[in-house]
Amino acid sequence: MNKSGYRQETARICICDSEISYGEHLMEYLKSAGQLPFDIYLYTSREVFLSRENPGTVKLLVIAESQYSEEVGQAGFEGILLLNESSAYIEKPENISKYQSAMNICDKIRQMCMAGDGDLMQSMRHGKPMKLIGIYSPVTRCLQTTFALCMGQLLAQKSPALYLNFESYSGLEILLDRSFRGSVSDLLYYNDCAREKLAGQLQFMTEKAGKLDFLPPMESFIQLRSIRQDQWLELFRSIEKVTEYEYCILDLSEQVDGIFEILRQCDLVFTITREDGFAEAKMRQYETLLKSTQYEDIFMKTRRCQLPVFRELPAGILLLTHGELAACVRSIMEGEGLL
Repeated sequence: MNKSGYRQETARICICDSEISYGEHLMEYLKSAGQLPFDIYLYTSREVFLSRENPGTVKLLVIAESQYSEEVGQAGFEGILLLNESSAYIEKPENISKYQSAMNICDKIRQMCMAGDGDLMQSMRHGKPMKLIGIYSPVTRCLQTTFALCMGQLLAQKSPALYLNFESYSGLEILLDRSFRGSVSDLLYYNDCAREKLAGQLQFMTEKAGKLDFLPPMESFIQLRSIRQDQWLELFRSIEKVTEYEYCILDLSEQVDGIFEILRQCDLVFTITREDGFAEAKMRQYETLLKSTQYEDIFMKTRRCQLPVFRELPAGILLLTHGELAACVRSIMEGEGLL
């Protein structure tokens, strides 16, 4: 502590609410689902909060209307979010209904943290380099996305992993029965125009399927086709720099500009095929194109995978780590040293 009795620690988010059960619930939600790079503390009275916290180390104060006072407002805290309990119009400070869902309050907290000093949201990599795993096949309806999501979830059980979908129509919002906060196009904008805020935006947008993190895909193939290959490659480098993901799974399609250059940057490529004449003809044409365009090096890192006919596939994305499919994918991954 310093001479004033304040704690000398890194920036944190503080919740101040005399309703203990509400405060504990919000704190646990922020810790489990908020993906915020700050410690989170709970106080049940403003007197105790003011006696213990230094305005210089509180990134954001989330305080119930019943605990807010003029003294709190003039204490010099960087950010204050008032939990409005009366439903009355309040111009300042920034406020939100206390009885919103925890998810909506969490989103507001992330937005306010991002709106401040971007450097506080910036994190630098401490672990080993991130491995890019490309998954692409010229053969359609070969379970490529199912394979990619299964592999991603199996990887995420042991290491931080991120999944990116590059299909024209991913259908992920419908399959997961939820709405996403924007799309990966927002990240591309920040990476191009406001890179100091990229880490915060990445944390704000990231969704989960089980333990696997994923970024909401583009909303249309028109939008997807408008992104240049250098923008994608620079985004991958930035993600590696500001996160601790050990694996990034790229579920690719021909709609992506510079797909061969992206595959060339991957550490490993999986190509799913089928046992029929049409599939083999497509594969031979694809391989011939690689050779004629001087991308033979992609062959060296490509693993052809012919999946068996499964008696039953998992009923949903969150069940992909169980059953015949998971056993097959797990075996392929073990053969490549990924598990």
